[in-house]
Amino acid sequence: MGFVIRQEEPPYFSISEFDGKGIQAMFTTRQGGLSRGPFASLNLGFHTGDSPVFVAANRRLLCRSMGISDGQLHTTNQVHGDRVLVIKERRGRGKREVIDADAQVTSLQGVALTCLVADCQAVYLYDPVHRVVGLAHAGWRGAVARVALKCVAKMAQEYGTDPKDCLAALSPAAGPCCYEVGEEVIEAVRSAFPADWRLLLNPVGSKKWKFDLWGANALVLHEAGLKGENITLSGLCTICRQDLFFSYRGSRGVTGRMAAIIMLE
Repeated sequence: MGFVIRQEEPPYFSISEFDGKGIQAMFTTRQGGLSRGPFASLNLGFHTGDSPVFVAANRRLLCRSMGISDGQLHTTNQVHGDRVLVIKERRGRGKREVIDADAQVTSLQGVALTCLVADCQAVYLYDPVHRVVGLAHAGWRGAVARVALKCVAKMAQEYGTDPKDCLAALSPAAGPCCYEVGEEVIEAVRSAFPADWRLLLNPVGSKKWKFDLWGANALVLHEAGLKGENITLSGLCTICRQDLFFSYRGSRGVTGRMAAIIMLE
């Protein structure tokens, strides 16, 4: 079934393959919040130019629907890199988005790993054997840097995770239907995926190609050792569905952010 929308306040997508496994995993929409203008309405990113009063209120709305406090949201300063943060102790009150990292892993219950996106893809990971969760922020830079693979490797190193046991899900993101890229991305993808780049790039003009970000991150998870049947794709394009999602490209850079969240109960 994959990603299923729940008409809560605010609405969000759950991941059916994770249901009943002792975790909360969700992906927010742009609906049900207080922000205005290009950030309407459930903008969860403080760094977007939106009023921090609205963003804070939106986060409280989200946390109330999850039954947690906003202090349990564990965010980082996402820099489109491949650093994986291992969380072994709970963050003190008042600390937000101060550590540069694009992936997080933990075995702590009640720590809500949080990734903010608006066209980039969030990669959810769960090891049900060792009870470990991971979350990676993987746009095109993260895909070519194999941040999801490095997240799985960190789970193996720190907690003994066997990739064959892992469940993974790929969030809504810019889709192969809409994600036009130029020379920088084309060359990076060709270099990073020399055997598979033709599967990931589709020419649409003399200098423009469409990039399959979903397929790239799925390939990275296969490389990491995950079984294909354990990888769930949302199949939802954030550029196509701007009624549901914020899209950085669709809004020419001025927009809000959705949140991908995974937490051990």
